[in-house]
Amino acid sequence: MFVSSCGYRATDFTEKKAEGKLQDIFCVRSVDINTPEATAVDIFYRYVSQAVLSAGYRLECSKWTDRYVYLTVKRLDVKPIGYSISQRAYIYKVSGIMELTVEDKEKNVILSREIWETVQYIGSGLSADIERRYAIEELARLVEARIFSILTELE
Repeated sequence: MFVSSCGYRATDFTEKKAEGKLQDIFCVRSVDINTPEATAVDIFYRYVSQAVLSAGYRLECSKWTDRYVYLTVKRLDVKPIGYSISQRAYIYKVSGIMELTVEDKEKNVILSREIWETVQYIGSGLSADIERRYAIEELARLVEARIFSILTELE
């Protein structure tokens, strides 16, 4: 049993497997981000993949793939809102608007949802640009929980 953090609804995977609902094989086809952040694509790709696996599905990009996942980050804002004594940003407010799309083999859209998330990240103020990357990763963790919740409702 796994508890989803978006709504805190319990999910029983043994029941879903018995019904044959977790037989689909997913592939994270693309993560599109229009931002100059160096590691943002890798961060979001990792957390989308973790959400698919946590939902109980197999993750494989091959000829046996049944469903394709696309994540488009429409807007990603990273703003420093707090500074240390040495004038380095250490508190960031990160907000993002994303579009999650799941398609089948014939490119029919099974699911299309818009995800809005905002998070504040408090760092140490000593690591310069690394704090900014950790703030984006914190947003990606919230998005992972949201995608997990969406995929557990998928029929």
